[in-house]
Amino acid sequence: MAVVVDQAKLVLNTFAAIFQNNLVSKDLVTWRKFDGEMQDTNGLEVVEQVGPQYNITRTTSGVQDLTAGVQDTVFGSERYVLRDVFGSSMGWGDFVKIRDIGEARESEALKNAALRLAGRIDGYILGVAALASNNWTGNPANAIADFDDIASGFTRLKEEGVEDPDLRAVLTYGDKQALGSQVVAGNNNAALADIGSGIYREGFTGNVAGIPTMFTQQLPTLTAGTHVASGANVAVNGAAQNVDYQNVAISPAAGQYLTQTLNIRVSAAGVETVNDGEVFTIAGVFAYDPRLGASLAPRLQQFRVIGNYTAVAGVISNLRIFPAIVVPGTGGTAAIQAVNSANATCDSVPGAAALITFLTAAGAAYKPRLLMNKSAVIVNTKDLIMPATGIASRKSLTKVPLSVRMWRDSVFATGEHRIRFDVALTANVGADGRRRITRISG
Repeated sequence: MAVVVDQAKLVLNTFAAIFQNNLVSKDLVTWRKFDGEMQDTNGLEVVEQVGPQYNITRTTSGVQDLTAGVQDTVFGSERYVLRDVFGSSMGWGDFVKIRDIGEARESEALKNAALRLAGRIDGYILGVAALASNNWTGNPANAIADFDDIASGFTRLKEEGVEDPDLRAVLTYGDKQALGSQVVAGNNNAALADIGSGIYREGFTGNVAGIPTMFTQQLPTLTAGTHVASGANVAVNGAAQNVDYQNVAISPAAGQYLTQTLNIRVSAAGVETVNDGEVFTIAGVFAYDPRLGASLAPRLQQFRVIGNYTAVAGVISNLRIFPAIVVPGTGGTAAIQAVNSANATCDSVPGAAALITFLTAAGAAYKPRLLMNKSAVIVNTKDLIMPATGIASRKSLTKVPLSVRMWRDSVFATGEHRIRFDVALTANVGADGRRRITRISG
């Protein structure tokens, strides 16, 4: 039987419905679609402005003397990229068998292709979100076991100034079992759309500490490098490694707003490794709240490693970290000092050989859970370009600004017929996103 246009639309609509209804990460993050079309072989990069912050002063019996001038206005920027295409495909025989809505809903090939695509994208987005943050409460080696484990993460987010609305928690099924009666089942969605309905994968199906919570097996595993967690030779390598905010406000690459490079020592003379996503503290360097204008001691500031590194003679030079070490009142001029105070992250400059403590043990594997505000991660999307050969069509989803492109093609030389489904998206950490997420452990 020949494949007609209506049948092609039916297949695409059904695939899109099943895919959307099983994309559980759609409610975890923020979605943003660019105009125009994206070619299959290139990417897109945009720069988004980060607004300035100002230091607030208080005077008595009169206004502040501004003879020396007003505060500098320093705008920052973050970069967002769109370069990833996720796809699924099937043979022509599976396609031509679908001739009505009933067969579309019952097609195991169509269901499995859509489900696997949704699952892979969920895992990718969760991987970005779970490892983005520098903050990590609890002991990374421990699973979530009680209410306080969640509440500690909530407290950390509030200390970072994160708003209550749109908070989400992501835990494992083991955590769900351990929490037991503390998990209040609820918030189940109403019946899904008629096409593609059915419970294949669950999203946010309950609350913990009043926070919508998703339980999943798709949280990423963080494997620590070969360095030891702490010791006499695990330390900052050099004095005065703090920076001025104006020098780290412009992101050099996607996800690198408010980051800097740091020289550290991880051993006396070895070739140990430090892996992307690891977290450490520096002795005597406490977190700072620029809104309060005060140190958050005794809480040490936690720093996230960005990138993978291997030591040379025990030293790692130019280790990129978030957040940058911006200390209030430092800088060469009064104007720079005011800007640094308004954007400070730490209360003091680390000493030349200040000891470092990693939260992770050498070579150990961890599965961090997370608590986040959905604005922390931005999933950027764009319509894929319509191909010049074969027959293609697009279907826009209704719950997120994302489209699925279906492309049918034949190979003249071999007589092969095939069909593929593709979507274009990339998950980016927002300009202030790393501070809007905290990893949580028991």
